[in-house]
Amino acid sequence: MRREHRRELKHDRFVDEVGTWSSRARDNQRLLLLVAVAVVALAIAAYGTLFYRSTREQRAQEALSTAIETIDSPLMPAAGGQATPGAKFKTEAERNAAAEKQFKEVANKFGGTDAADVAKLYLARISAARGDVSNARRLLSDFIRDHPRHMLVGSARFSLYQLRIENGEAAQVVNELTAEIAKPDPALPTDTLLILLAHAYDTQGKLDKSKETYRRIITEFPDSPYALEAQRRAGSA
Repeated sequence: MRREHRRELKHDRFVDEVGTWSSRARDNQRLLLLVAVAVVALAIAAYGTLFYRSTREQRAQEALSTAIETIDSPLMPAAGGQATPGAKFKTEAERNAAAEKQFKEVANKFGGTDAADVAKLYLARISAARGDVSNARRLLSDFIRDHPRHMLVGSARFSLYQLRIENGEAAQVVNELTAEIAKPDPALPTDTLLILLAHAYDTQGKLDKSKETYRRIITEFPDSPYALEAQRRAGSA
């Protein structure tokens, strides 16, 4: 093979390889560009989702705050009485009806937010006050089941126990509370369980057992927020 021909072949091979490298580089650039675009798109989507959730929760909290202000607002005084600042409703029933409507709006419009969960606890309270035990119990039970680690789950458990004690389930609740107290890590503080247990005994008319339970609170939990009530009830039980 002549030298000139060999040089031409080497040149052609070099040109082909350079062309291949250039083509690969362009392909890699396209791939890198696509990856970069995808990453940016994901980042924007994540930020948008976070921003939406944050904004939605804020709106839900504002609506919840309005509903709480309604249910906690003072009632208008009787005719001739001194005007009360912030009073808008004549009766408790009227005030509760207005607040219930607002809490339902929070729960329905902002489902999945913390504000909606808290609104349902208020709806349970309103239902219980109205005598709708079934609905109150359902709302409390759902909250406890769906939010076992929520900061308000203890209050929900306490309210559910109270509701059941006051509506014919005192004997069953006594058994449940006794079993819970015996656990190394009960669902509620022991002094809280004991005050519920004493209340359940009172409801059944078992005064000796209720007095014994109140005294246990005084002895074992002298710094308990229930100690003062226990002292008062132990003397009258």
